[in-house]
Amino acid sequence: MPFSAAQKHLFYTEIAKLLEAGFGIREAGRAMLDTRLPPLQADLLRRMEVDLEAGKSITEAFGPGVVTSLERSLIGAGERGGRMAPAFQHLADYFGMLALARREAIAAMVYPAFLLHMGIFVGVLAPGLMAGKELPEMLVEFVLILLAVYAAVFVLWLGVKAMLRGASTSTGLDRFLRRIPVLGGARRAMAMARFTKVYHTSLLAGLSMRETVETACEASHSAVIRDAGRRLGLVLEGGGFLGPTMISCGAFPSAFARSYATAEESGSLDRDLARWTVVYQEEAAKGTKAAAGFISKGVYFAVLIFIAWTIISTYTGAVLDPIRELDSAE
Repeated sequence: MPFSAAQKHLFYTEIAKLLEAGFGIREAGRAMLDTRLPPLQADLLRRMEVDLEAGKSITEAFGPGVVTSLERSLIGAGERGGRMAPAFQHLADYFGMLALARREAIAAMVYPAFLLHMGIFVGVLAPGLMAGKELPEMLVEFVLILLAVYAAVFVLWLGVKAMLRGASTSTGLDRFLRRIPVLGGARRAMAMARFTKVYHTSLLAGLSMRETVETACEASHSAVIRDAGRRLGLVLEGGGFLGPTMISCGAFPSAFARSYATAEESGSLDRDLARWTVVYQEEAAKGTKAAAGFISKGVYFAVLIFIAWTIISTYTGAVLDPIRELDSAE
């Protein structure tokens, strides 16, 4: 779905509200089209109507080639179990959390970004004035350095995205990212938020435990959890309980694994998972905010050090160069 997390939050909230009120998915889509949705969302609902008319399932008709695997997993689980409203509400909550986290991350980076530009400008201006350069020459140098910084940040962003994609299939890379202070905690919380949401929806939908585990582990985007999912599948084949394996495998937080084990014994998994979806959604939001603050503070101190170094080196050069010239003349 090529629109922002904030737009997805509102979009899924409206669908969940209409489904909860007793509308069918097609009637809900038509009602939403009457509210003058943005073109991309309206086009998605129109294509869904056409595909449903052609006999496709809701999961197949809902944004083919556009929605993420998490969205498809939740919608598919809700459709198979006749629990569409809770599935869309989970999606609304998840994207609402993402939208809030992104807003806070952007807000946390505004001041460091301003300082970065000022630091680069000072780094060009101070030496330039000492060297007697003209203002146009210094402005050209500033723009060139700025473009180089933008290119470096873009390459770094692509590298981070590639690492995150790789961590969904490589257990070694996933474990490495989990160990990074602050950032690793945010990633673990986000993976558990996806896992618990899909697991809870699948339970409510009445899917088999095997399918529930496979779907939830796949939706986590964590190779460590996916690897644990294969072990959990073997336990289910043997007719055993999942709790002991969750505790011993190390893929899940210990508090969650212990809680799952007791809930499994007492038959209260649906209530327990409902609680953990809220817990990990809140943890993911806090973790993302903390990660953004960590990065912004790093940029802030790096810029301050750069500015201080520029000023000191420029001043040192202005004082010592004449002395060296006198010494050499003598």
